[in-house]
Amino acid sequence: MLQLLLLIPLLGSCLLLLIPENTIENKNKIKNIALIISLINFIFSIFLWIQFDSNTSDYQFVYEFSKLSFCHFNIGVDGISLYYVLLTTFITPIALISNYDTINKNVKFFVISFLLLETLQIALFVVLDLFLFYIFFESVLPVLFIIIVVYGSGENRIRSALLFFLYTLAGSLFMLLAILQIYSNIGSTDFILISLSEISLESQKVLWLGFFLAFAVKTPLWPFTGWLYRAHSDAPLAASILLAGTILKFATYGFLRVLINFLPDATNYFSPLVQTIAIVTLIYASLA
Repeated sequence: MLQLLLLIPLLGSCLLLLIPENTIENKNKIKNIALIISLINFIFSIFLWIQFDSNTSDYQFVYEFSKLSFCHFNIGVDGISLYYVLLTTFITPIALISNYDTINKNVKFFVISFLLLETLQIALFVVLDLFLFYIFFESVLPVLFIIIVVYGSGENRIRSALLFFLYTLAGSLFMLLAILQIYSNIGSTDFILISLSEISLESQKVLWLGFFLAFAVKTPLWPFTGWLYRAHSDAPLAASILLAGTILKFATYGFLRVLINFLPDATNYFSPLVQTIAIVTLIYASLA
């Protein structure tokens, strides 16, 4: 079931590549097919939710694509990730509808980009490996960068896209270093193995800071909020909806999945700091 959620948007994109974008009728056909594909994926996610057993905390619908030397491409959902998957499949058709009448150039590239983003987002929420989590965490950046530059409406859209790209990329480098340190200590980046491993408080503190910086930039928390309003103001409406609706939620998912789940002692230690930053962010956002 989970693999279908990943494959449907990709297969739909391949189908759209076969349709020429030479007439208004074909452009509308491309938009309609993309919307139908996203709705089909939403329906599949509803079936997934219905079949989900809420009485267990184990990962469900687990499927193994491949086992690499440095990571395991396993997918599955639990009570945390399931609702992020539902949110993603719900937001994607809304985003496509929002620009249905305004995007009339490079229509095929536009809708395929959003179907690709849907697959990448779902993959982030269902992978059971920390290295793959990082890969999909970063994978949306180039796609969103291109969407803002090509379809954005603001005069400073290139600057806004670049600011968004560099801010989040730089922040995520600290997460990559933390993941490499975990692999060096444990010999694996598998979620289950990490959760079963005992990590000292001092090591947890260092790892926690690396992950927190990446998630704080993506949320964003103060003082990393500078890129957000620029990206929202210059992006097309569909990208802005996706950014606010799901992509910023990468960080909240990371807080739940990584910081609380894998580094609980450090999370408890740094909780006063997080609460302080959150309050400052709320005050800053209300005054900005």
